[in-house]
Amino acid sequence: MARQFDLFTGSLLSGIYNLLTLTLPDGWTVQRTRIPPDIYYMGVVNGKRWILEGYAAYFLVNVVTGDSYELVIEVKKLSRHKPAEAGETISSFAGHTAYISQRNYVRGVFKKTTIKEITLRTECEVTGRRICINIASPHELPAEVLEKMRESSCH
Repeated sequence: MARQFDLFTGSLLSGIYNLLTLTLPDGWTVQRTRIPPDIYYMGVVNGKRWILEGYAAYFLVNVVTGDSYELVIEVKKLSRHKPAEAGETISSFAGHTAYISQRNYVRGVFKKTTIKEITLRTECEVTGRRICINIASPHELPAEVLEKMRESSCH
């Protein structure tokens, strides 16, 4: 079974604008960080309000193990198609072609920690956005999470 999380932001003045709806397996949740979303451009597509350019940071949490992952979602206006780059695997996300890359890097000065980062990049022609999702943690991201994320919605 899966759970869906509507990621959005808004204010009393501007109303609510959607980023995307993220689908995750049971036992997973999305939590806000103290970093407020940074929104540059908003618009209405097919009667729904969307964040067309900006980013937001969250935590992706496995409620069973307690493992936490940094989740950053960035959207930009789609200017031209960007093909797959070297090292990217092709998958799908929200009904679109998605490109996934992975890398490891070391974080910290005195206490060094190896961070595993997964980047998922897709383009939504309906909303005219390029969506980039970064997931980073010292923990390995289970394959079932990326598999369920394919069922997410971006329009």
